[in-house]
Amino acid sequence: MSRLNNLIAEYKALGISEQINYDKIYLYSIITYSTAIEGSTVTEIENQLLFDEGISPNKSMGEQLMNLFII
Repeated sequence: MSRLNNLIAEYKALGISEQINYDKIYLYSIITYSTAIEGSTVTEIENQLLFDEGISPNKSMGEQLMNLFII
């Protein structure tokens, strides 16, 4: 049991559970699929780059704006 406790303590100390922002991933997924219903072909990865890095996907301005203004 001590080994398990040590592993759990190490996991918490490393902050592994805080490395991924699941709320942000969920939001990007909602945006991607909501705009896909309206005809957007911007993918989740392209949305992530658009929102996080400001890198524009090789899509029309209309599609990009559709994803940006849904927030």
